[in-house]
Amino acid sequence: MKKGDVTCPNCGAGFRRLELSSQVGAKGEYHCPACDMALEVMDGSKLVAYRLTIQPSTRTLRA
Repeated sequence: MKKGDVTCPNCGAGFRRLELSSQVGAKGEYHCPACDMALEVMDGSKLVAYRLTIQPSTRTLRA
């Protein structure tokens, strides 16, 4: 298992990213729930999960 932190370059929201290579995941993209910016394209070869840990900047979302 790999753990890491990801920050949305558009709104500044912070996420904890977990990756399990022992399980198969789904193909697709993960988008920031606050601003809909694509953060990662997944090929489905491993399970990837995101959890919001830092709220986005409201100043950025209003602009």
